Amino acid sequence: MKSRPVTRTALALLALLAVTPVFAGTWESIERLSGEAVRTIMVDGNPRLYFKVSPEHPLRVPIAGPARLRVTSRVEFPGAGRTIATYTLRVMDGAREIEHQDTESAPSSRVKENEGNGGLGKSRRMTVDVPSGHHELRITVEGAPAVYVRLHLAGVAHGDAATVSLTPVEAWRSVTVIEGEKSIPYYSVKAGKPVKLRLVGPTTLDFLTRLDFDASMRGTAGYRLAISEKGRHLREVAFKTTKATTASYGNLSDRVPSKFDRFTLPFGDGPHEILVELLSPAGGVAEIHARIPQPSVGREE
Repeated sequence: MKSRPVTRTALALLALLAVTPVFAGTWESIERLSGEAVRTIMVDGNPRLYFKVSPEHPLRVPIAGPARLRVTSRVEFPGAGRTIATYTLRVMDGAREIEHQDTESAPSSRVKENEGNGGLGKSRRMTVDVPSGHHELRITVEGAPAVYVRLHLAGVAHGDAATVSLTPVEAWRSVTVIEGEKSIPYYSVKAGKPVKLRLVGPTTLDFLTRLDFDASMRGTAGYRLAISEKGRHLREVAFKTTKATTASYGNLSDRVPSKFDRFTLPFGDGPHEILVELLSPAGGVAEIHARIPQPSVGREE
């Protein structure tokens, strides 16, 4: 059976319409929080504003979602002699944890705090996706007497929130990722079993990817993906990730999804058929969710 040319109408039939927030590319610093003192920390001679978090004093951050919060942290070294400090940051929304980071840091030679004599560690960063609605997040710390955090916020890009989720023309398995009230279809890729996608340009393909974790996997795991078109190599990406704390598979009881990774690829005019392949780990499985900006078809017949 011959394949038919891919048209915009066919693309619409292949796609599932999904309104997904697309975040602005710029980060805005949060420099004031009600009831919280701001600390100025010099980084390479430049002033940066941080808030102090301690086990006795979590940091409260009111946010209107959907939004993305970036937390840059530096642990405090109160005295000489310590070379490594380990700590855990948690971001809580009421009684529910929406993100956490287990990390360690060594003293930084680039940082000089304006207040006090304690040294500070090298920066560590995590990103938190905040769902729609008003939230009063709490940032807590465990394992350290104090951590300083710098906060940046990215909101939804205006006029660019609607996307179309593409259904592959070939994939050996589909899974459903459940996160909060959202159920998002992903498609599985493993060695020898690529995901094949068709689209019509010009457009930009936005990939969300996750790695499957089984019961034996701990800590951080890496994976690599390759994207090609008719045998022509387009891009290779590599990620390191950990288990998601707020997402699960609706139809895979023996696997846990990782936190999502993201990358984009632009495409020119005309139809395209691309393959997404898993290069590593051997025997592993990754999940792919692909989407494009929703095309305007109001005047098309």
